[in-house]
Amino acid sequence: MKTTTKRMAALLACIMLVTLLAACAGNNNAPESGNAGNTDGAAGQTNNGDNAAVEEPEEPVVLEWLGYDSYAEPDADSAVVQMVEEKFNAEFDFWYVDAQKWDDNLNVKLAAGEMPDVLKIPNRQNIAKYVDQGILAPIPKEKFEELAPTYTAFIDENYPEAWDGVMFNGEIYAIPTTNLNGSYPTVVIWRQDWLDNVGIAKVPETLEEYEEALYKFRNDDPDGNGQKDTYGLSDFALPNILGAFGYPGISDFKQAAKGDPSKSLQFTEKDGQLVFAAVQPEMKEALAVLQQWYADGIIDPEFLTSENTTGYWADSQAFYNGKIGLTGMGMFYHWRHELDPSLPDDVGGGQYKAFMDAQPDGELAFGVPAVGPEGKSGTPQWDTTSHPVAITTKAAEDPRKLDTVLQMVEAAVTDYEYYLSVTSGEEGVDWKLDGDTFVNLSAADSVADQNKKGKNVLSVKVSYDEYLKKKDPFIYAFGDKYANINGYTSMFVPTVEVFEKNSSALNKLTIETYLKIITGESPVDAFDAYTEQFMRIGGTEVEEAVNAAYDELMGR
Repeated sequence: MKTTTKRMAALLACIMLVTLLAACAGNNNAPESGNAGNTDGAAGQTNNGDNAAVEEPEEPVVLEWLGYDSYAEPDADSAVVQMVEEKFNAEFDFWYVDAQKWDDNLNVKLAAGEMPDVLKIPNRQNIAKYVDQGILAPIPKEKFEELAPTYTAFIDENYPEAWDGVMFNGEIYAIPTTNLNGSYPTVVIWRQDWLDNVGIAKVPETLEEYEEALYKFRNDDPDGNGQKDTYGLSDFALPNILGAFGYPGISDFKQAAKGDPSKSLQFTEKDGQLVFAAVQPEMKEALAVLQQWYADGIIDPEFLTSENTTGYWADSQAFYNGKIGLTGMGMFYHWRHELDPSLPDDVGGGQYKAFMDAQPDGELAFGVPAVGPEGKSGTPQWDTTSHPVAITTKAAEDPRKLDTVLQMVEAAVTDYEYYLSVTSGEEGVDWKLDGDTFVNLSAADSVADQNKKGKNVLSVKVSYDEYLKKKDPFIYAFGDKYANINGYTSMFVPTVEVFEKNSSALNKLTIETYLKIITGESPVDAFDAYTEQFMRIGGTEVEEAVNAAYDELMGR
Protein backbone atom coordinates (compact mmCIF):
# COMPACT_ATOMS: atom_id res chain seq x y z
CA MET A 1 0.00 0.00 0.00
CA LYS A 2 1.11 3.56 -0.58
CA THR A 3 2.39 5.48 2.42
CA THR A 4 0.55 8.17 4.35
CA THR A 5 3.40 10.54 3.56
CA LYS A 6 2.68 10.29 -0.14
CA ARG A 7 -1.03 10.99 0.36
CA MET A 8 -0.22 14.01 2.56
CA ALA A 9 2.16 15.36 -0.07
CA ALA A 10 -0.55 15.07 -2.70
CA LEU A 11 -3.01 16.90 -0.45
CA LEU A 12 -0.55 19.73 0.20
CA ALA A 13 0.05 20.03 -3.52
CA CYS A 14 -3.69 20.33 -4.12
CA ILE A 15 -3.97 23.10 -1.47
CA MET A 16 -1.11 25.03 -3.07
CA LEU A 17 -2.73 24.69 -6.49
CA VAL A 18 -6.08 25.99 -5.19
CA THR A 19 -4.32 29.01 -3.62
CA LEU A 20 -2.52 29.75 -6.86
CA LEU A 21 -5.70 29.52 -8.93
CA ALA A 22 -7.51 31.83 -6.54
CA ALA A 23 -4.74 34.41 -6.85
CA CYS A 24 -4.83 34.22 -10.64
CA ALA A 25 -8.60 34.63 -10.66
CA GLY A 26 -8.25 37.92 -8.75
CA ASN A 27 -5.72 39.38 -11.20
CA ASN A 28 -7.20 42.24 -13.24
CA ASN A 29 -4.55 41.98 -15.97
CA ALA A 30 -6.58 40.16 -18.63
CA PRO A 31 -4.82 38.78 -21.75
CA GLU A 32 -4.65 41.26 -24.63
CA SER A 33 -6.23 38.72 -26.97
CA GLY A 34 -9.55 39.43 -25.35
CA ASN A 35 -10.20 35.82 -24.25
CA ALA A 36 -10.34 36.53 -20.56
CA GLY A 37 -13.67 34.71 -20.40
CA ASN A 38 -12.42 31.59 -22.25
CA THR A 39 -13.71 28.49 -20.46
CA ASP A 40 -10.58 26.60 -21.53
CA GLY A 41 -8.70 28.19 -18.62
CA ALA A 42 -7.96 26.73 -15.19
CA ALA A 43 -10.41 24.24 -13.72
CA GLY A 44 -13.20 26.01 -11.84
CA GLN A 45 -12.53 29.45 -13.36
CA THR A 46 -15.66 31.23 -14.57
CA ASN A 47 -15.99 33.95 -17.18
CA ASN A 48 -17.15 36.50 -14.64
CA GLY A 49 -13.76 38.17 -14.29
CA ASP A 50 -13.33 39.36 -10.70
CA ASN A 51 -15.95 37.04 -9.19
CA ALA A 52 -14.10 33.80 -9.97
CA ALA A 53 -14.94 30.62 -8.07
CA VAL A 54 -12.42 27.82 -7.65
CA GLU A 55 -13.22 24.17 -7.04
CA GLU A 56 -10.81 21.93 -5.21
CA PRO A 57 -9.30 19.23 -7.47
CA GLU A 58 -10.75 15.76 -6.99
CA GLU A 59 -8.97 13.34 -4.73
CA PRO A 60 -7.15 10.61 -6.71
CA VAL A 61 -9.20 7.52 -7.39
CA VAL A 62 -7.65 4.61 -5.49
CA LEU A 63 -7.58 1.26 -7.28
CA GLU A 64 -6.61 -2.04 -5.68
CA TRP A 65 -4.92 -3.65 -8.67
CA LEU A 66 -4.51 -7.29 -9.66
CA GLY A 67 -4.92 -6.77 -13.39
CA TYR A 68 -1.50 -8.10 -14.39
CA ASP A 69 0.69 -11.21 -14.62
CA SER A 70 2.26 -11.19 -11.18
CA TYR A 71 5.80 -12.54 -11.12
CA ALA A 72 6.96 -9.96 -8.58
CA GLU A 73 5.40 -7.15 -6.59
CA PRO A 74 5.45 -3.88 -8.54
CA ASP A 75 7.34 -0.94 -7.09
CA ALA A 76 4.68 1.64 -6.29
CA ASP A 77 7.26 4.40 -6.71
CA SER A 78 8.51 3.28 -10.13
CA ALA A 79 8.53 5.81 -12.96
CA VAL A 80 5.82 3.94 -14.86
CA VAL A 81 3.43 3.80 -11.93
CA GLN A 82 4.04 7.48 -11.13
CA MET A 83 3.38 8.44 -14.76
CA VAL A 84 0.07 6.59 -14.93
CA GLU A 85 -1.04 7.92 -11.57
CA GLU A 86 -0.37 11.49 -12.66
CA LYS A 87 -2.03 11.05 -16.05
CA PHE A 88 -5.27 9.65 -14.65
CA ASN A 89 -5.34 11.22 -11.18
CA ALA A 90 -5.19 7.74 -9.73
CA GLU A 91 -3.39 5.85 -7.00
CA PHE A 92 -2.67 2.13 -7.19
CA ASP A 93 -2.51 -0.30 -4.31
CA PHE A 94 -1.02 -3.44 -5.79
CA TRP A 95 -2.10 -6.92 -4.89
CA TYR A 96 0.51 -9.61 -5.40
CA VAL A 97 -0.49 -13.21 -5.99
CA ASP A 98 2.29 -15.63 -6.91
CA ALA A 99 1.71 -16.55 -10.57
CA GLN A 100 2.82 -20.11 -9.83
CA LYS A 101 0.11 -20.49 -7.17
CA TRP A 102 -2.47 -18.09 -8.56
CA ASP A 103 -5.67 -20.08 -8.10
CA ASP A 104 -4.75 -21.46 -4.68
CA ASN A 105 -3.72 -18.12 -3.20
CA LEU A 106 -6.42 -16.03 -4.84
CA ASN A 107 -9.20 -18.42 -3.86
CA VAL A 108 -8.22 -18.11 -0.20
CA LYS A 109 -8.60 -14.33 -0.37
CA LEU A 110 -11.85 -14.46 -2.30
CA ALA A 111 -13.31 -17.02 0.08
CA ALA A 112 -12.48 -14.68 2.95
CA GLY A 113 -14.46 -11.90 1.28
CA GLU A 114 -11.39 -9.98 0.12
CA MET A 115 -11.25 -8.75 -3.46
CA PRO A 116 -9.28 -6.19 -5.46
CA ASP A 117 -10.94 -3.58 -7.64
CA VAL A 118 -9.37 -4.85 -10.85
CA LEU A 119 -8.83 -8.56 -11.42
CA LYS A 120 -7.15 -10.53 -14.18
CA ILE A 121 -9.09 -13.68 -15.16
CA PRO A 122 -6.55 -16.30 -16.35
CA ASN A 123 -9.31 -18.83 -17.01
CA ARG A 124 -12.42 -17.43 -18.71
CA GLN A 125 -14.47 -20.38 -17.51
CA ASN A 126 -14.17 -18.86 -14.03
CA ILE A 127 -16.30 -15.89 -15.11
CA ALA A 128 -19.53 -17.76 -14.43
CA LYS A 129 -18.30 -18.87 -11.01
CA TYR A 130 -17.14 -15.38 -10.06
CA VAL A 131 -20.44 -13.87 -11.15
CA ASP A 132 -22.37 -16.38 -9.06
CA GLN A 133 -20.11 -15.60 -6.10
CA GLY A 134 -20.85 -11.89 -6.42
CA ILE A 135 -17.26 -10.98 -7.33
CA LEU A 136 -17.62 -9.54 -10.85
CA ALA A 137 -19.67 -6.54 -11.93
CA PRO A 138 -21.15 -6.18 -15.44
CA ILE A 139 -19.75 -3.53 -17.78
CA PRO A 140 -22.29 -2.05 -20.22
CA LYS A 141 -21.17 -2.04 -23.86
CA GLU A 142 -22.19 1.62 -23.95
CA LYS A 143 -19.46 2.36 -21.40
CA PHE A 144 -16.87 0.84 -23.71
CA GLU A 145 -18.15 2.89 -26.62
CA GLU A 146 -18.17 6.07 -24.54
CA LEU A 147 -14.78 5.85 -22.83
CA ALA A 148 -12.78 3.47 -25.03
CA PRO A 149 -14.22 3.98 -28.55
CA THR A 150 -10.99 3.18 -30.43
CA TYR A 151 -10.43 -0.03 -28.52
CA THR A 152 -14.07 -1.04 -28.89
CA ALA A 153 -13.89 -0.57 -32.66
CA PHE A 154 -10.63 -2.55 -32.77
CA ILE A 155 -12.29 -5.50 -31.04
CA ASP A 156 -15.47 -5.24 -33.13
CA GLU A 157 -13.56 -5.19 -36.42
CA ASN A 158 -10.74 -7.65 -35.70
CA TYR A 159 -11.64 -9.90 -32.77
CA PRO A 160 -15.45 -9.94 -32.45
CA GLU A 161 -15.25 -13.36 -30.81
CA ALA A 162 -13.48 -11.71 -27.86
CA TRP A 163 -16.77 -10.25 -26.65
CA ASP A 164 -18.30 -13.73 -26.54
CA GLY A 165 -15.55 -14.90 -24.21
CA VAL A 166 -16.43 -12.33 -21.54
CA MET A 167 -20.22 -12.68 -21.72
CA PHE A 168 -22.39 -14.42 -19.18
CA ASN A 169 -26.18 -14.40 -19.18
CA GLY A 170 -26.16 -11.76 -21.89
CA GLU A 171 -23.93 -9.28 -20.04
CA ILE A 172 -20.26 -8.31 -20.40
CA TYR A 173 -18.27 -9.09 -17.26
CA ALA A 174 -14.71 -8.22 -18.25
CA ILE A 175 -12.59 -6.17 -20.61
CA PRO A 176 -11.67 -8.49 -23.50
CA THR A 177 -8.02 -8.63 -24.49
CA THR A 178 -6.49 -9.91 -27.70
CA ASN A 179 -3.53 -11.99 -28.73
CA LEU A 180 -1.86 -11.47 -32.10
CA ASN A 181 0.47 -14.31 -31.17
CA GLY A 182 -2.48 -16.69 -31.26
CA SER A 183 -1.97 -16.89 -35.02
CA TYR A 184 1.34 -18.71 -34.38
CA PRO A 185 1.48 -22.28 -32.96
CA THR A 186 3.68 -23.05 -29.97
CA VAL A 187 7.13 -24.07 -31.12
CA VAL A 188 9.23 -27.24 -31.16
CA ILE A 189 12.81 -26.86 -29.86
CA TRP A 190 15.57 -29.45 -30.25
CA ARG A 191 19.15 -29.64 -28.98
CA GLN A 192 20.88 -29.36 -32.35
CA ASP A 193 24.25 -30.22 -30.82
CA TRP A 194 22.77 -33.42 -29.39
CA LEU A 195 21.35 -34.38 -32.78
CA ASP A 196 24.83 -33.86 -34.24
CA ASN A 197 26.47 -35.87 -31.46
CA VAL A 198 24.24 -38.93 -31.99
CA GLY A 199 24.62 -38.87 -35.77
CA ILE A 200 21.25 -37.48 -36.86
CA ALA A 201 21.72 -35.24 -39.87
CA LYS A 202 18.33 -33.52 -40.08
CA VAL A 203 15.85 -32.23 -37.57
CA PRO A 204 13.19 -34.95 -37.06
CA GLU A 205 9.79 -34.53 -38.68
CA THR A 206 7.85 -37.80 -38.59
CA LEU A 207 6.95 -39.67 -35.42
CA GLU A 208 9.38 -42.41 -36.45
CA GLU A 209 12.19 -39.86 -36.81
CA TYR A 210 11.27 -38.38 -33.45
CA GLU A 211 11.45 -41.81 -31.88
CA GLU A 212 14.88 -42.53 -33.35
CA ALA A 213 16.29 -39.26 -32.02
CA LEU A 214 14.71 -39.50 -28.59
CA TYR A 215 15.94 -43.05 -28.02
CA LYS A 216 19.44 -41.97 -29.00
CA PHE A 217 19.21 -39.04 -26.58
CA ARG A 218 18.60 -41.57 -23.81
CA ASN A 219 21.01 -44.29 -24.84
CA ASP A 220 23.87 -42.76 -26.85
CA ASP A 221 25.30 -40.22 -24.37
CA PRO A 222 24.45 -37.05 -26.34
CA ASP A 223 26.23 -34.76 -23.86
CA GLY A 224 29.41 -36.86 -23.92
CA ASN A 225 29.84 -37.09 -20.15
CA GLY A 226 30.04 -40.90 -20.11
CA GLN A 227 26.89 -41.30 -18.02
CA LYS A 228 23.38 -42.41 -18.86
CA ASP A 229 21.75 -39.35 -17.35
CA THR A 230 19.82 -37.80 -20.24
CA TYR A 231 16.26 -38.25 -21.49
CA GLY A 232 14.42 -37.47 -24.66
CA LEU A 233 11.60 -35.28 -23.37
CA SER A 234 9.57 -34.15 -20.41
CA ASP A 235 6.07 -32.70 -20.09
CA PHE A 236 6.37 -29.65 -22.39
CA ALA A 237 6.68 -31.85 -25.49
CA LEU A 238 3.89 -34.28 -24.62
CA PRO A 239 1.11 -32.27 -26.36
CA ASN A 240 3.25 -32.31 -29.51
CA ILE A 241 3.20 -36.12 -29.47
CA LEU A 242 -0.54 -36.23 -28.76
CA GLY A 243 -0.97 -33.92 -31.75
CA ALA A 244 0.52 -36.51 -34.07
CA PHE A 245 -2.75 -38.41 -33.63
CA GLY A 246 -5.30 -35.61 -33.39
CA TYR A 247 -6.30 -32.61 -31.35
CA PRO A 248 -4.23 -32.91 -28.13
CA GLY A 249 -6.39 -34.06 -25.24
CA ILE A 250 -4.21 -32.13 -22.77
CA SER A 251 -2.36 -28.97 -23.72
CA ASP A 252 -0.45 -28.50 -20.45
CA PHE A 253 0.03 -31.48 -18.15
CA LYS A 254 1.45 -29.57 -15.20
CA GLN A 255 -1.34 -27.01 -15.06
CA ALA A 256 -4.01 -29.66 -15.56
CA ALA A 257 -2.53 -31.58 -12.64
CA LYS A 258 -2.73 -28.39 -10.58
CA GLY A 259 -6.47 -28.24 -11.27
CA ASP A 260 -6.81 -26.00 -14.34
CA PRO A 261 -9.62 -27.55 -16.42
CA SER A 262 -8.91 -25.28 -19.39
CA LYS A 263 -5.79 -27.37 -20.06
CA SER A 264 -7.54 -30.72 -20.23
CA LEU A 265 -11.15 -29.98 -21.16
CA GLN A 266 -10.59 -28.59 -24.62
CA PHE A 267 -13.02 -28.92 -27.47
CA THR A 268 -12.62 -29.92 -31.08
CA GLU A 269 -15.22 -30.17 -33.81
CA LYS A 270 -16.37 -33.45 -35.30
CA ASP A 271 -19.33 -33.91 -37.65
CA GLY A 272 -20.48 -30.38 -36.92
CA GLN A 273 -20.53 -30.91 -33.15
CA LEU A 274 -18.22 -29.67 -30.39
CA VAL A 275 -16.73 -32.63 -28.53
CA PHE A 276 -14.14 -33.06 -25.80
CA ALA A 277 -10.75 -33.75 -27.38
CA ALA A 278 -9.48 -35.77 -24.43
CA VAL A 279 -11.93 -38.65 -24.91
CA GLN A 280 -11.50 -39.12 -28.64
CA PRO A 281 -10.26 -42.60 -29.62
CA GLU A 282 -7.13 -41.26 -31.32
CA MET A 283 -5.83 -40.18 -27.90
CA LYS A 284 -5.76 -43.83 -26.88
CA GLU A 285 -3.30 -44.48 -29.72
CA ALA A 286 -1.15 -41.57 -28.60
CA LEU A 287 -1.12 -42.74 -24.99
CA ALA A 288 0.01 -46.20 -26.11
CA VAL A 289 3.10 -44.61 -27.69
CA LEU A 290 3.84 -42.51 -24.64
CA GLN A 291 3.44 -45.50 -22.33
CA GLN A 292 6.04 -47.42 -24.33
CA TRP A 293 8.41 -44.47 -24.34
CA TYR A 294 8.05 -44.06 -20.59
CA ALA A 295 8.69 -47.76 -20.01
CA ASP A 296 11.83 -47.52 -22.14
CA GLY A 297 13.13 -44.56 -20.16
CA ILE A 298 12.73 -42.02 -22.95
CA ILE A 299 10.47 -39.71 -20.90
CA ASP A 300 11.93 -38.16 -17.77
CA PRO A 301 10.35 -40.19 -14.92
CA GLU A 302 9.80 -36.92 -13.01
CA PHE A 303 8.25 -35.22 -16.04
CA LEU A 304 5.33 -33.66 -14.19
CA THR A 305 7.56 -31.57 -11.93
CA SER A 306 11.03 -31.49 -13.48
CA GLU A 307 10.66 -29.35 -16.61
CA ASN A 308 9.43 -26.02 -15.22
CA THR A 309 10.57 -25.94 -11.62
CA THR A 310 10.47 -22.22 -10.94
CA GLY A 311 10.08 -18.78 -12.46
CA TYR A 312 8.43 -17.91 -15.75
CA TRP A 313 6.04 -20.53 -17.10
CA ALA A 314 7.97 -20.99 -20.39
CA ASP A 315 11.27 -21.76 -18.65
CA SER A 316 12.44 -25.33 -19.09
CA GLN A 317 15.04 -25.99 -16.42
CA ALA A 318 15.32 -29.58 -17.65
CA PHE A 319 16.32 -28.32 -21.10
CA TYR A 320 18.62 -25.61 -19.74
CA ASN A 321 20.39 -28.08 -17.47
CA GLY A 322 21.02 -30.68 -20.15
CA LYS A 323 18.56 -33.27 -18.88
CA ILE A 324 16.36 -33.46 -22.02
CA GLY A 325 16.88 -32.73 -25.71
CA LEU A 326 13.35 -31.77 -26.83
CA THR A 327 11.05 -29.13 -25.42
CA GLY A 328 8.18 -26.93 -26.52
CA MET A 329 5.05 -25.13 -25.36
CA GLY A 330 6.70 -21.71 -25.65
CA MET A 331 6.31 -19.14 -28.41
CA PHE A 332 8.73 -18.26 -31.19
CA TYR A 333 9.86 -15.09 -29.46
CA HIS A 334 10.75 -16.99 -26.27
CA TRP A 335 13.35 -19.02 -28.18
CA ARG A 336 14.44 -16.43 -30.75
CA HIS A 337 18.05 -17.29 -31.58
CA GLU A 338 18.63 -14.70 -34.29
CA LEU A 339 19.72 -11.29 -33.07
CA ASP A 340 18.27 -8.05 -34.37
CA PRO A 341 21.14 -6.24 -36.14
CA SER A 342 19.56 -2.88 -35.33
CA LEU A 343 19.91 -3.59 -31.61
CA PRO A 344 23.55 -3.85 -30.50
CA ASP A 345 22.56 -5.18 -27.08
CA ASP A 346 20.03 -7.73 -28.33
CA VAL A 347 20.41 -11.06 -26.54
CA GLY A 348 17.61 -12.97 -28.26
CA GLY A 349 14.54 -14.47 -26.64
CA GLY A 350 14.38 -14.85 -22.88
CA GLN A 351 14.39 -18.65 -22.96
CA TYR A 352 17.14 -18.75 -25.58
CA LYS A 353 19.26 -16.51 -23.37
CA ALA A 354 18.60 -18.67 -20.31
CA PHE A 355 19.61 -21.75 -22.31
CA MET A 356 22.82 -20.17 -23.57
CA ASP A 357 23.69 -18.92 -20.09
CA ALA A 358 23.41 -22.50 -18.84
CA GLN A 359 24.88 -24.19 -21.95
CA PRO A 360 27.32 -21.72 -23.56
CA ASP A 361 28.47 -24.40 -26.03
CA GLY A 362 24.95 -25.61 -26.73
CA GLU A 363 22.99 -25.13 -29.94
CA LEU A 364 19.28 -25.34 -30.53
CA ALA A 365 17.12 -25.85 -33.61
CA PHE A 366 13.50 -25.04 -34.36
CA GLY A 367 11.60 -28.09 -35.50
CA VAL A 368 8.16 -29.06 -36.73
CA PRO A 369 5.45 -30.97 -34.85
CA ALA A 370 5.66 -34.75 -35.14
CA VAL A 371 3.76 -36.09 -38.14
CA GLY A 372 1.74 -39.14 -37.10
CA PRO A 373 0.76 -42.33 -38.95
CA GLU A 374 -2.21 -40.65 -40.67
CA GLY A 375 -0.40 -37.42 -41.49
CA LYS A 376 -1.77 -35.47 -38.54
CA SER A 377 0.48 -33.02 -36.73
CA GLY A 378 0.35 -29.85 -34.72
CA THR A 379 1.17 -28.22 -31.45
CA PRO A 380 -1.37 -26.36 -29.32
CA GLN A 381 -2.08 -22.89 -30.61
CA TRP A 382 -3.02 -20.08 -28.31
CA ASP A 383 -6.35 -18.38 -28.31
CA THR A 384 -6.69 -15.18 -30.34
CA THR A 385 -7.94 -13.66 -27.11
CA SER A 386 -5.96 -13.35 -23.92
CA HIS A 387 -6.74 -13.07 -20.22
CA PRO A 388 -9.59 -10.60 -19.72
CA VAL A 389 -9.51 -8.01 -16.96
CA ALA A 390 -12.58 -7.61 -14.78
CA ILE A 391 -14.04 -4.97 -12.51
CA THR A 392 -15.22 -6.33 -9.17
CA THR A 393 -18.43 -5.52 -7.41
CA LYS A 394 -16.41 -3.61 -4.83
CA ALA A 395 -15.00 -1.33 -7.53
CA ALA A 396 -18.45 -0.85 -9.03
CA GLU A 397 -19.47 1.05 -5.90
CA ASP A 398 -17.36 3.97 -7.17
CA PRO A 399 -18.10 4.73 -10.87
CA ARG A 400 -14.80 6.60 -11.18
CA LYS A 401 -12.92 3.30 -10.95
CA LEU A 402 -14.44 1.77 -14.08
CA ASP A 403 -14.16 5.10 -15.91
CA THR A 404 -10.46 5.33 -15.06
CA VAL A 405 -9.71 1.78 -16.19
CA LEU A 406 -11.48 2.27 -19.54
CA GLN A 407 -9.63 5.55 -20.06
CA MET A 408 -6.37 3.68 -19.45
CA VAL A 409 -7.42 1.13 -22.07
CA GLU A 410 -8.16 3.85 -24.63
CA ALA A 411 -4.83 5.59 -23.99
CA ALA A 412 -2.99 2.34 -24.71
CA VAL A 413 -4.40 2.25 -28.27
CA THR A 414 -4.30 5.95 -29.13
CA ASP A 415 -0.97 7.10 -27.68
CA TYR A 416 1.99 5.06 -28.93
CA GLU A 417 4.49 6.44 -26.46
CA TYR A 418 2.11 5.83 -23.56
CA TYR A 419 1.68 2.26 -24.79
CA LEU A 420 5.46 1.83 -24.90
CA SER A 421 5.79 3.19 -21.37
CA VAL A 422 3.19 0.91 -19.76
CA THR A 423 4.50 -2.16 -21.59
CA SER A 424 8.24 -1.47 -21.77
CA GLY A 425 9.12 0.82 -18.87
CA GLU A 426 10.57 4.26 -18.43
CA GLU A 427 11.42 6.20 -21.58
CA GLY A 428 15.14 6.91 -21.82
CA VAL A 429 15.95 4.28 -19.22
CA ASP A 430 14.22 1.11 -20.40
CA TRP A 431 13.52 2.10 -24.00
CA LYS A 432 13.89 4.86 -26.55
CA LEU A 433 12.82 5.64 -30.10
CA ASP A 434 15.52 6.04 -32.72
CA GLY A 435 13.39 7.62 -35.41
CA ASP A 436 10.59 5.09 -35.77
CA THR A 437 12.69 2.23 -34.41
CA PHE A 438 11.95 1.00 -30.91
CA VAL A 439 15.16 0.37 -28.97
CA ASN A 440 14.88 -1.82 -25.89
CA LEU A 441 17.43 -0.62 -23.35
CA SER A 442 16.51 -3.25 -20.76
CA ALA A 443 16.11 -6.44 -22.76
CA ALA A 444 17.93 -8.44 -20.11
CA ASP A 445 15.28 -7.76 -17.46
CA SER A 446 13.74 -10.90 -16.02
CA VAL A 447 9.96 -11.07 -15.81
CA ALA A 448 10.28 -10.35 -12.10
CA ASP A 449 12.37 -7.26 -12.83
CA GLN A 450 9.80 -6.17 -15.40
CA ASN A 451 7.02 -6.40 -12.81
CA LYS A 452 9.01 -4.43 -10.28
CA LYS A 453 9.54 -1.63 -12.79
CA GLY A 454 5.84 -1.57 -13.66
CA LYS A 455 6.20 -3.06 -17.14
CA ASN A 456 2.92 -4.63 -18.29
CA VAL A 457 1.42 -3.98 -14.88
CA LEU A 458 -0.90 -1.08 -15.73
CA SER A 459 -1.45 -1.84 -19.41
CA VAL A 460 -4.79 -3.52 -18.56
CA LYS A 461 -3.25 -6.32 -20.66
CA VAL A 462 -4.05 -4.38 -23.83
CA SER A 463 -2.34 -5.89 -26.88
CA TYR A 464 -2.83 -3.69 -29.94
CA ASP A 465 -1.82 -5.24 -33.26
CA GLU A 466 -0.77 -1.98 -34.93
CA TYR A 467 1.55 -1.04 -32.09
CA LEU A 468 2.94 -4.56 -31.69
CA LYS A 469 4.08 -4.72 -35.30
CA LYS A 470 5.36 -1.16 -35.22
CA LYS A 471 7.37 -1.89 -32.10
CA ASP A 472 8.77 -5.30 -33.09
CA PRO A 473 8.92 -5.74 -36.89
CA PHE A 474 11.99 -7.99 -36.57
CA ILE A 475 10.23 -10.24 -34.04
CA TYR A 476 7.24 -10.90 -36.26
CA ALA A 477 9.40 -11.50 -39.32
CA PHE A 478 11.24 -14.10 -37.22
CA GLY A 479 7.93 -15.68 -36.24
CA ASP A 480 6.86 -15.92 -39.86
CA LYS A 481 10.14 -17.69 -40.64
CA TYR A 482 10.34 -20.22 -37.80
CA ALA A 483 6.80 -20.65 -36.49
CA ASN A 484 5.11 -21.35 -39.81
CA ILE A 485 4.15 -24.81 -38.63
CA ASN A 486 0.98 -26.80 -38.05
CA GLY A 487 -1.06 -25.96 -34.99
CA TYR A 488 -4.33 -26.89 -33.35
CA THR A 489 -6.27 -23.69 -32.88
CA SER A 490 -8.06 -23.09 -29.63
CA MET A 491 -11.80 -23.15 -30.13
CA PHE A 492 -13.98 -20.61 -28.40
CA VAL A 493 -16.62 -22.29 -26.30
CA PRO A 494 -19.44 -20.28 -24.72
CA THR A 495 -19.49 -20.13 -20.95
CA VAL A 496 -22.17 -22.46 -19.57
CA GLU A 497 -22.97 -23.02 -15.91
CA VAL A 498 -22.94 -26.80 -16.24
CA PHE A 499 -19.27 -26.67 -17.25
CA GLU A 500 -18.39 -24.99 -13.99
CA LYS A 501 -20.39 -27.58 -12.09
CA ASN A 502 -18.59 -30.52 -13.70
CA SER A 503 -15.18 -29.19 -14.76
CA SER A 504 -13.27 -30.03 -11.59
CA ALA A 505 -14.32 -33.68 -11.56
CA LEU A 506 -13.79 -34.10 -15.31
CA ASN A 507 -10.34 -32.51 -15.20
CA LYS A 508 -9.31 -34.67 -12.24
CA LEU A 509 -10.46 -37.85 -13.97
CA THR A 510 -8.73 -36.90 -17.21
CA ILE A 511 -5.31 -35.95 -15.84
CA GLU A 512 -5.24 -38.93 -13.48
CA THR A 513 -6.14 -41.35 -16.28
CA TYR A 514 -3.60 -39.93 -18.73
CA LEU A 515 -0.82 -40.00 -16.12
CA LYS A 516 -1.63 -43.54 -15.01
CA ILE A 517 -1.61 -44.82 -18.57
CA ILE A 518 1.62 -43.03 -19.49
CA THR A 519 3.45 -44.31 -16.41
CA GLY A 520 2.10 -47.83 -16.84
CA GLU A 521 0.09 -47.84 -13.62
CA SER A 522 -2.97 -48.52 -15.78
CA PRO A 523 -3.11 -50.45 -19.08
CA VAL A 524 -3.86 -48.59 -22.31
CA ASP A 525 -7.29 -50.23 -22.41
CA ALA A 526 -8.20 -48.29 -19.26
CA PHE A 527 -8.88 -45.43 -21.68
CA ASP A 528 -12.16 -47.11 -22.67
CA ALA A 529 -13.48 -47.17 -19.11
CA TYR A 530 -12.29 -43.60 -18.66
CA THR A 531 -14.26 -42.29 -21.64
CA GLU A 532 -17.41 -44.06 -20.45
CA GLN A 533 -17.07 -42.64 -16.93
CA PHE A 534 -16.16 -39.19 -18.25
CA MET A 535 -19.33 -38.92 -20.30
CA ARG A 536 -21.46 -40.39 -17.50
CA ILE A 537 -20.33 -38.00 -14.73
CA GLY A 538 -20.93 -34.84 -16.72
CA GLY A 539 -19.25 -35.02 -20.12
CA THR A 540 -22.46 -35.67 -22.01
CA GLU A 541 -24.31 -32.94 -20.10
CA VAL A 542 -21.59 -30.39 -20.80
CA GLU A 543 -21.29 -31.26 -24.50
CA GLU A 544 -25.04 -30.89 -24.96
CA ALA A 545 -25.13 -27.53 -23.15
CA VAL A 546 -22.09 -26.20 -25.01
CA ASN A 547 -23.47 -27.19 -28.41
CA ALA A 548 -26.84 -25.62 -27.66
CA ALA A 549 -25.16 -22.39 -26.54
CA TYR A 550 -22.80 -22.42 -29.50
CA ASP A 551 -25.64 -22.96 -31.98
CA GLU A 552 -27.53 -20.05 -30.44
CA LEU A 553 -24.43 -17.88 -30.60
CA MET A 554 -23.87 -18.78 -34.25
CA GLY A 555 -27.52 -18.18 -35.10
CA ARG A 556 -28.17 -21.80 -36.06
